[in-house]
Amino acid sequence: MKNYSRNAWSLFTKVMILTIVYFLSCTVRSQSISAKRNASPLDYKLWSKATSKGLSEMGLWYLYNVSYENGSDTLIVKNLQRPISYICPKSQKSSFLHEKWFCSLNNVDELSIIDLVSGKKEVINNALNFEITTDNKLLIVVLKTESNNKTLLIRSFEKPISYKIQNVLAYAYNAIGNKLIYSSISAGICRVFILNTDKHTTDLVSESSDEKLYNFIWQQSGGSVTYLSKKSHQADNLSQNQKIVCYKLNTKKLYTFQPEQATGSNLSSTSAPAISELVLSQDGQSVFFKMKNQKKDIALNQKSIVQVWNAADKNLPPTGNSKKDNYHPKIVMWNPEKQLFKILTDSLYSEIMLNYGQKFAILWNPAVDEPQSNFYALRDYKSVELATGQEVVFLKDYSYGVDKISLSPAGKYVTYFKKGDWWLYNIELDTHSNLTENLQYSFANEENDFVGEIPAYGHAGWTANDKSILLYDKFDLWEISPYDFKTKRITYGREINTQYRIIHSLEKKRQIANFDGVTSLIIDKDKDILVQSKSKTENGLYRLTQKNKLISVVSSKNKISAPIVSQDGSTIVYSEENFDLPPRIIRKQKNHDELSLIYESNPHTKHFNQGRSEVINYRNSKGKVLQAAIFFPSDYTSSKNYPMIVNIYSRQSEKAIEYVNPSLYSSSGFNISNYTNNGYFVLLPDIIYESGNPGKSAVDCVLSGTKKALESFPIDPKAIGLIGHSFGGYESDFIITQTDMFSAAVAGAAITDMVSSYLHFSENYFRPNFFQYESSQLRMGESIFKNFQGYLSNSPVYYADKVNTPLLSWAGVEDVQVHHYQTIEFYLSLRRLGKKHVMLLYPEQGHTLTNKDQQLDLSTRIMEWFDKYLKKNSSTVQYNYN
Repeated sequence: MKNYSRNAWSLFTKVMILTIVYFLSCTVRSQSISAKRNASPLDYKLWSKATSKGLSEMGLWYLYNVSYENGSDTLIVKNLQRPISYICPKSQKSSFLHEKWFCSLNNVDELSIIDLVSGKKEVINNALNFEITTDNKLLIVVLKTESNNKTLLIRSFEKPISYKIQNVLAYAYNAIGNKLIYSSISAGICRVFILNTDKHTTDLVSESSDEKLYNFIWQQSGGSVTYLSKKSHQADNLSQNQKIVCYKLNTKKLYTFQPEQATGSNLSSTSAPAISELVLSQDGQSVFFKMKNQKKDIALNQKSIVQVWNAADKNLPPTGNSKKDNYHPKIVMWNPEKQLFKILTDSLYSEIMLNYGQKFAILWNPAVDEPQSNFYALRDYKSVELATGQEVVFLKDYSYGVDKISLSPAGKYVTYFKKGDWWLYNIELDTHSNLTENLQYSFANEENDFVGEIPAYGHAGWTANDKSILLYDKFDLWEISPYDFKTKRITYGREINTQYRIIHSLEKKRQIANFDGVTSLIIDKDKDILVQSKSKTENGLYRLTQKNKLISVVSSKNKISAPIVSQDGSTIVYSEENFDLPPRIIRKQKNHDELSLIYESNPHTKHFNQGRSEVINYRNSKGKVLQAAIFFPSDYTSSKNYPMIVNIYSRQSEKAIEYVNPSLYSSSGFNISNYTNNGYFVLLPDIIYESGNPGKSAVDCVLSGTKKALESFPIDPKAIGLIGHSFGGYESDFIITQTDMFSAAVAGAAITDMVSSYLHFSENYFRPNFFQYESSQLRMGESIFKNFQGYLSNSPVYYADKVNTPLLSWAGVEDVQVHHYQTIEFYLSLRRLGKKHVMLLYPEQGHTLTNKDQQLDLSTRIMEWFDKYLKKNSSTVQYNYN
């Protein structure tokens, strides 16, 4: 019994020891596996960005791009039903053909053709471009050659049929007519052919032994085509003695127009004008084009012994930038069959847009009210019936703005926003209608705090044939008929503080360019429309049915972005992210409840500590409730105090749910994740403005938000930094003249002297800076001569003696938005006063930095600046400013 007990005890002891060792080893291994650390700059190269590029017609294949900051760039074609993917590095252009074929052209001129059914891949070298015919049978490939001319390769997808067209100078494909026009040069003769890709027949259009024939533009239906001709000995960049050619396919007739030889056109004084931007009317009867006097351009660029600046000039004197010169291109209409032509614009009514069908032109006079102080001068609009020349001035002294006036897609109406309401002008009837005056909600942006006329929330577009227009108020979507003015409220977000907006596809924008104006696109209400929702707590996607019913696709506290829909409407793909959730791509199929994960970016983040974010509420001194986004240190623990960086620029609290790849290559030198990884809190407080007091408004809101963060989180009050760029740079500079709350500050591309900046002109816009102060971002609301003291009291430079915060400032020497002399002014003031200040000037850089080496330099210097003053850390300092 004794021996048995001793043996049993010995056995028990060994088992216990082994068990303890086992559990200890498991614990250690578990800890080693689960141990995390903050990401360092050496790790940043691991991060990538995924961008949605498209879906195949039926949603079977998904296309997305993955890129890294080192320039690595890969397009991935992924099957959404089977584990099959194809990789296309450095893709520049790509296209699906149903669910069967995929083509991708990369940056080294390789065209990959992938059979998505069999997996076979073919590569065509020396490819410059490609198109797929509308019958989906043929692939047209442009091949480069040793000469300046190209080769066209035309081949079948399904059959082993292909042929080449050599020595091609130019070409254009017409999708509706399924025809290809091209010019080719052989034995010194330039010939133009039209290839009917359906019948594989070729017709000769014209030929010339001393001319180049190029710049082909089709009539939309394919019934006519126009192009340019110039002498073959001319250099490609010269445009003298151009001719316009128009060819009618049904009659096989060729028409030619040479502007400087036309009689009675008032063109003889414009020797050898340059012609550009050819447009064929919908009916093929008229050709429209831009024409500009080249001699005047040459004269503008010649050196002069004196510059004459007259205060009565409409614009500032020419600076060599032809886009901003006083001379504006003329828009000309030519009817080939009638051999009639008409100059539509003149020196007064110099800008134009054409309605659908080109029966009417809308013209306006952008400079008639110059000189004046707003960005855009008041202007008059008139309609011109092109067949009769009848003119009607329908809008006088209109305050133009981007997205305020456009043509309807069918060309029946001009839509314009004026004094808080949407209006329609019926071009044929010459009548105006106020669409929104009797609606109880405002269609003017209530959150706009700029001085002047309040802009609209916007409009989504028109339904087919101008049947109805879709407008936005703050929350909802409205549909209004221009015929009987019946109004439908489609969404009901106001009651739940949720905003609904229509999502436009990757391929289509809400508006398309129309010479100097824009035309709205058509919203197809015969199929489901994708709508995005947004509130303070949730984001979502919905399908809007033909019966105006909203069907939820997804609802999330995360950010939902980049949604795309397959052509047949069966599949929706979107991106979801949050500050602590790297972007992931999700699929939702119609009539299916479940969501499926397609791609999860940056999976390596699970090995690193990740910060998190919150939105906090605070009040400014006037009791207004505001929000701020706050981001936590990656290794956050409530038992210690942390330094904090306050980044400012108007309203930024919505960034709380955005994922930020850490990177040292920032155009402004600041990256939120860099700082959370380096043990900082980051605060982004919203700022609202009082007219005439932008600087003091920023002080009020930023200090209130910072104090709220100090009350709520373990932040060291003696280790708070401030940073801003552009308008945020101005705010940073001004704030440190009013408070000593911040232990260090950084300001980039900042305005520091409102007086000298007001009395300067922006090379970005080629107009005086008056508008920036009186009616735009600086929010002063009136001229310096009416409120001189206000300009002084909101200028950082005049309070330089109050600065006790060490400041690092920077600017690009080639900045055309804010002149770098503004940064130098503050530098010289602080230098004269003996303050702690370092200025960085980056040669050959503009308002933001684009050079990678300079981005790295700026990001490194800013981080070291804050580490020095907020962490008292100089052990790893690369740049010593002592």
